[in-house]
Amino acid sequence: MNRGEVQALLPPTPTLLDVVEAGLKAHGAGEVVLPPKSHIHLDDRFNGHFNVLPGFVAPVGAAGVKVVGDYVDNYRVGLPSEVAMLTLYDPATGVPRCLMDATVLTWLRTGAVTGIGAKYLARPDSSVVAHLGARGSAMGNLTALASLFPLREVRITSKRRESRERFAAEVRQSLGLEARAVGSAEEAVRGADIVVEATRLERPEVLVHDAWLAPGALLVTYGWVMAVDPALPFRADKLVVDDWAQCQLGGQLYPLIASGALRREHVHAEIGEIVHSARTARTSANERIIFWHRGFAISDIVLGAWIHAQAEAKGVGTMLTLWDGPDE
Repeated sequence: MNRGEVQALLPPTPTLLDVVEAGLKAHGAGEVVLPPKSHIHLDDRFNGHFNVLPGFVAPVGAAGVKVVGDYVDNYRVGLPSEVAMLTLYDPATGVPRCLMDATVLTWLRTGAVTGIGAKYLARPDSSVVAHLGARGSAMGNLTALASLFPLREVRITSKRRESRERFAAEVRQSLGLEARAVGSAEEAVRGADIVVEATRLERPEVLVHDAWLAPGALLVTYGWVMAVDPALPFRADKLVVDDWAQCQLGGQLYPLIASGALRREHVHAEIGEIVHSARTARTSANERIIFWHRGFAISDIVLGAWIHAQAEAKGVGTMLTLWDGPDE
């Protein structure tokens, strides 16, 4: 399935959130197989790398592998910074079921995880969002949040002025929200109810300081390079992650793990445990909570399986013959 075919079958936002939340619940219930994602590092040659995300989700009866290229300079040649492909398999036979473009799927499932995390961890009356970064998944984040909260203001900042102004205009037009581009992270973050850190830093830089994060705020972070005040994970009331095993391999707060400062006992819960009702979510309006999601194949597989089912029902896609008959 090419990108256009996938885009034509994407679910409406409420369905998207339900599908991805079911995947998180399966993770919390132990109904998945989730090997560590692997990386093909080419940063020293091309300023980019590949992530390989495998997994199996029992409730949807599907296994899958997503390969996503992450290239921060792709905007220079008119390409998205993330380019992804997802292959789904029959877990009982190993036979491939579907090969689909997963670039937009990646953006949407990332936004859905941000939204679901906020559903459980942000204050229900949250109305001001700060968004750091204007890349592909940014619209997915705000679309999900706008469907769940009474948003009245969105503040957007990014490295390049043209990107944040373009994205703010897109948010105003597509979502009908009061969105404005601001020149600094501090201007965006101070007083915000929900802060989303989704930047494309090439080297560590503190963009979200402890002093800027208001009482009761939720910080959602998933950038690859550390952009959060290193004191924040220890001063926040709760730290929630998507998968602790994956967090030990890299990502936003990995330097704190590598140094031995951040350990499993500092983590309140994995988001799947909260969705599965095995752990508590927000318990006070004044709690400051951090949700760090690295992204995992479970979300890709459940959303990909939903799209594949729609494609089969509607006859969308191109059938490929891999072999003519059974081998002896």
